[in-house]
Order: sequence, then structure tokens, then C-alpha cells
Amino acid sequence: MATMAVDLVSVMGKKCIIVLDAYFAVGPVFSILQKSLDDQGERLIHVVTRAKSNVVAYLDPPSKTGKPGRPRQYGSRLRLMDLFEAMVGQFEQTTIVLYGQSKEVSFLCLDLIWKPIGEKVRFVLVRDGSEQFILMCSDVELLASDIIRAYSYRFKIEVSFKMLKHLMGVFSYRFWTSVWPRIGKSNVSDLSSIKDQHSQRLIRQTANAIEAFMNFGCIATGILQIISLNFHQTIWGKYLGWLRTVTSTIPSEEVVKSVIQEEYYHNFRSFKNSAIYRIIMSKNRKPTVDAMPLAA
Repeated sequence: MATMAVDLVSVMGKKCIIVLDAYFAVGPVFSILQKSLDDQGERLIHVVTRAKSNVVAYLDPPSKTGKPGRPRQYGSRLRLMDLFEAMVGQFEQTTIVLYGQSKEVSFLCLDLIWKPIGEKVRFVLVRDGSEQFILMCSDVELLASDIIRAYSYRFKIEVSFKMLKHLMGVFSYRFWTSVWPRIGKSNVSDLSSIKDQHSQRLIRQTANAIEAFMNFGCIATGILQIISLNFHQTIWGKYLGWLRTVTSTIPSEEVVKSVIQEEYYHNFRSFKNSAIYRIIMSKNRKPTVDAMPLAA
């Protein structure tokens, strides 16, 4: 993921912030992103992620004493989850817009040394009602409220992935080739060992098919969203399902898909001039007279 972000930003040439979940709150991810620099030597990518519950960080090392021996690299060790109680009086209150609504949260912003990279990271301890969690950001100049707001955007991303996976079946592709090296739990797919041109062509075609399938699924999802935003009254008027609670005047992608499927099914022969009609009809198996069973 981090390598993909570096490759993308190197092509774009613009600064960005990537938002990741706690799985990526590890030193190697931060180290990889540190290497993405512009012509002036400034970082192109910063990361906002949720810290693991057992995260620890360190205060600045004490001043040199002048005594013999190696000076300390780190100060006191802090288990950040304990600070929700130990520093409860230092939390600040702020109102930010989350998921389209104004919400009041309390937070504590600390710049501490994170041992996996040996540098300071901005930690934001957030208390949202009964929930409390810790966010990390590699940019120590980014405001705590902006870090919280940036992480809240992950909710939209998760919903999009849910639609792509469960509604559109974008990740249900079945393209493969036997020449592709097998991937196990302890090894990776090393394509550099493939020298045969025929095998390379098959792998390239397979990869292109997978990417095309997923891209078409993303495009189809976008079309459903456009229809939902622009024709929501028509969609609700033709929707035959039942919803226990209607929370928005804008129908979901699932509702739009249901209406389109129903309309297309009942008006299939009205689309005789469309390419999809010709493709479907070309796959139709026409029974022959000899193959039909005779009935008395």
C-alpha cells in the first residue's frame, strides 16, 4: 500500500495525505513514505492512521549531563491509552463536522518520539462520547482537528468498498492462468522469474482482465450514484421493495440497482438496438427440433 502511494504521488507530483487503518500503523509504512520527496527535499506524503491500542511513545531525551557514557536517546516511556485517565484534565473540546453533522469531541494532542522510526509523530487522543481512540500523523504541523476530520473520511471509503464487494461483485473476478506463479502464505508472486514471452503475454492479459473488470465495476457504481442523485424521485416511484426506515430522500446504490434490474427485465425487448441486447441474444441457446422431446 505504501509503495503504491509513493508511485502514484511521484507521477502526480503533488503533496497528499493518505488515511489508513491501524493495520498500517507500523514503522515500515512510515519509513517508505518518508522517502517520497519533491525537488526541494520536502515530503510529498504524510499519513494519518489509527494507532494500535498498545502503542507506546517517548518524551524528549533529557539534556546531556556532561558525564561519561552514551547520552540517552529517549525520555520517559508512555503507554498512550493510560493517558486518557492520567491527563484527563488537559483534554480540549472542539466542534468539528463529521459525516455531515456537527459533533463535539475532546482531544489531547501530543508530539512524541515513536521508536519504530526514531522520530516525532503527532498523536491525537480522541474521546468521542464513550469511545476513545488514538490517531497518529507523520505531519507534526497538521492541526489535531484536521487529523480527526481526515480520519473520519475513512467511513465513506469503507462504505464504498462494501458496495463494490457485496453489491457489484467487483472482487469476484475469475481470471487466472496456470503460468502465474502460485502464491502461498510464506511466499510472494515473483514475476521476474518469468522469461518465456508466451507466459508473459498470458500473465499480462490476465492482469489486464482483472483491472478492466474492477474498473468497469467502479464505473457502474458511479453511474448508480449519478442516477441516485439526479433521478431520486423517479427511482423511489418505481421501487417495489419495502424499507422499514427511510433515512434519506436519496436512494442507495442497492435501491437504484434493484429498480434498473426490474425495468430492464420487463422492457428487455425495447432495447433491441443496444449492444448489450445483441450480446445476450447471441448467447441464447436455440433448441433444435431433434433435441426437443416428443409428447403424446
